Amino acid sequence: MTNAPLLADPFAALDIGEYGADVCVHRDDISTEFPNEILELIRVQVDEDRDLRRVDSGQFVRNVVYADSDDRHSVIKQMLADVPSDATDDNLYVSALLRDVIPPAFVRLDDPDNENVVTKVMRLETDVNKIKLLVSLGRVAQQDDFTAEDLDSMEGALDTLNELDDTENIDQYIEAKLL
Repeated sequence: MTNAPLLADPFAALDIGEYGADVCVHRDDISTEFPNEILELIRVQVDEDRDLRRVDSGQFVRNVVYADSDDRHSVIKQMLADVPSDATDDNLYVSALLRDVIPPAFVRLDDPDNENVVTKVMRLETDVNKIKLLVSLGRVAQQDDFTAEDLDSMEGALDTLNELDDTENIDQYIEAKLL
């Protein structure tokens, strides 16, 4: 029995043509921890092959992973398997959002320019690990009584944090109330 977290791709629930916001690291930066400095917010669209491509350029980002697993290496291989011929090593990424607690509602965008939980967390001026914050918020969203109104409230709280100028107080608030 393993203590490794279950890995699941929230983009597996999106349909062809849908938009989302992924938090990625370049494949050369893969590690067990994802510090904020290496994270990149990438707005993507699910293409006809069910791969993720950048909204702004159409470049391949990664494959969507459909099988949940606790084997990190297997999941990483799946993200980078069957890379299309137009992809280069420079634009191959893996997602940092593969914990099973990150719901599709956190990544889905109605329009490529919209905002969601992922984009709002990534905009925060904080030293708190943004992936840990997303995982913590995802655990809240897993509660049986979590509603669309709760999601709206969560996004509103993130908007409020984004409007604050005091990074130290933002960090303290996140650590005390959201982690």
